[in-house]
Amino acid sequence: MNNFTNKDLFRISKRLMEIKRDRAQTQRLNGDGLEHLLQEMYLSIEEQLRAAAYYRALADIAPNQFAAGMIEEFAADEREHAYQLQRAYERLTGETFVSEYEYEFDLNPDDYVEYLEERVIEETNDYKKYKSFYLMTDNNYLRDIFFNAMHDEMYHALREMYLIHRAMTDMGMM
Repeated sequence: MNNFTNKDLFRISKRLMEIKRDRAQTQRLNGDGLEHLLQEMYLSIEEQLRAAAYYRALADIAPNQFAAGMIEEFAADEREHAYQLQRAYERLTGETFVSEYEYEFDLNPDDYVEYLEERVIEETNDYKKYKSFYLMTDNNYLRDIFFNAMHDEMYHALREMYLIHRAMTDMGMM
C-alpha cells in the first residue's frame, strides 16, 4: 500500500505527461526547429569567441600565475567550443562561418573578483543553453558537441567560484 494522496497522484501523472510531451518534442528537429537551432548555434559561436577573448584579457590581470593558467584553460575551452560549433554549423548549412567582430577587452585589475562573479553567471546561463540544445536533437554528433560545451561551462563556473574564494582570502576578506 502506498501513502500517496490523490493530489500526489495527480501531480505525478501531470509531470509524467509533461516529460512525455517534452521527450516527443525533442526527438526530432523539424524545419523550424532546425532553423532555430542553426541561428542559436551561429550566435553561440560569436559568444564563445567573445568569451575566449575575455578570458585572455582576464588572465592578463589575474593576481598570480596559478589563476592566470586556469583562466587561460577557460579561454582554450571556449575557443574549442567555437571551433566545434563552427564545424557543425558549416556542415549543416554548407556556409562558411566568418566572425563579424574582433573582440578586445581592457579590464581593470581592481575589478578582478567582480569580473569572475559576472562570468559565473554567464557560464551557468551557457550551461542551461547547451543543455537545451542537447535536448533539442537526437543527432549524436550535435549532442556530443552540446554535452561537452555544457560540461565545460559548469566546470568553468565551479572553478571561477574557487578563484573568487582564493582572491577574497588573499585580500583578507574571508
